[in-house]
Amino acid sequence: MSKFDDIRCQFPITSQCFTSPEGIERAIIYLDHGASTHPPTRVLDTYREFLEKYYANIHRGNHYLSQKASALFDAVSETILQFLGADPSTNEVVFTTNTTTALDLAGYLMSQTEGATLVSSMEHHSNDLPHRRHGPVHRVEVLPDGSLDYNDLESKLKNNRIKLVAITGASNVTGFMPDIYGIARLAHQHGAKILVDAAQLLAHHAIAMRPDDHPEHIDFLAAAGHKAYAPFGAAFLVANRSAFNAATPYIPGGGTVKFVTDTDVVWADGMERHLSGTPNIAGVIALGEAIRWLGEIGMDWVRQHELEILKPIEQKLRAIPGVTVLGDIPAEKKLGVLPFNIPGIHHDVVSTVLNNNYGIATRNGCFCAHPYLTRLLGCTDAEGVRQKVAAGEPAQLPGAVRATIGIFNSMDDLEKLVDAVAQIVAEKDRYAASINPESAACLEAMI
Repeated sequence: MSKFDDIRCQFPITSQCFTSPEGIERAIIYLDHGASTHPPTRVLDTYREFLEKYYANIHRGNHYLSQKASALFDAVSETILQFLGADPSTNEVVFTTNTTTALDLAGYLMSQTEGATLVSSMEHHSNDLPHRRHGPVHRVEVLPDGSLDYNDLESKLKNNRIKLVAITGASNVTGFMPDIYGIARLAHQHGAKILVDAAQLLAHHAIAMRPDDHPEHIDFLAAAGHKAYAPFGAAFLVANRSAFNAATPYIPGGGTVKFVTDTDVVWADGMERHLSGTPNIAGVIALGEAIRWLGEIGMDWVRQHELEILKPIEQKLRAIPGVTVLGDIPAEKKLGVLPFNIPGIHHDVVSTVLNNNYGIATRNGCFCAHPYLTRLLGCTDAEGVRQKVAAGEPAQLPGAVRATIGIFNSMDDLEKLVDAVAQIVAEKDRYAASINPESAACLEAMI
């Protein structure tokens, strides 16, 4: 059995079928890893084992179950730091419920520092909106091909007092991977820190946070388990212990203190200061197992497997007359993310037909990245759409279809996507009637 076959058979979803609305039994071809990944049996077994054998609260008792649960939970921090190449003597891990919360925590930790936050126009809303809440924000533009405008980035750093550069490790829309190490070096040269949203990157590409005194050190890194082959509900923020000590608790409460009186409180130190209440213990333990599983497979293998599929499939998708692939980024600089439209057919219709008629699971819409998507689509009336939405009027939001490659996907899975898209294009007249065109420039760009 090949290494790939051994990996694929660990995912029950690969043999799952469903009944389509037409009553036809179809095998599921899962190409929605950019939204959430399925846990392999080993991770599910670890999750289930904790619930069955070791279920107890952590750091709260001297009995066997509490001690066992605490040891399993605490070991995950070490696993994450090692996987990310972070210095365990200075860096710590705070567990959260999702990447959004982890990113907001980073923004909160930096909120008392003078200066603005620099975000790119390709960010997921979760690495944009929290920073707007915590203080002034400047934006780095993207280029027409969907990549980052590094000249604009450097200019913004030179001409503004920037305290934090918040950048995605890989776009959830195009898969583009900014040079986070070059950005870190540049940010540090201008007295800023860097926050990397690694939600998409974690399970697809090796990451090195590097020592604290390295010019390309990553100061903050956030990611979640549900995009890295673990169950929902466990995520994390990695940062220097001093950063966690620089602010009062993100959510004050149980576990965040050393001692409390009627009128005062002594806060806990480091990550404990921000780990309030009972965390998702089972989810964190499963996250640790997923990280160990990926580490044993090897991130170089994961990356190579993805590239071997991405390169020929993207070429074939682009070669279909009547298909528009968003962005023009070389495969070597992106993850296995394929965003596309079929002009004349609404993206919602395309995604639905892929599911109902071919069993192919994709995602469609704006992908929680409206500024980036409107730029990629050449939307000239985003403000007009905003006004309609704000007024409660019907508005056609821009969007696309997105297929994302995961560790258990085969070339055959993606060939079926290409064949299905080609067939939908061939039957375009059948599906074009499913949309109600409006005059907005965004809709014209979309369809």
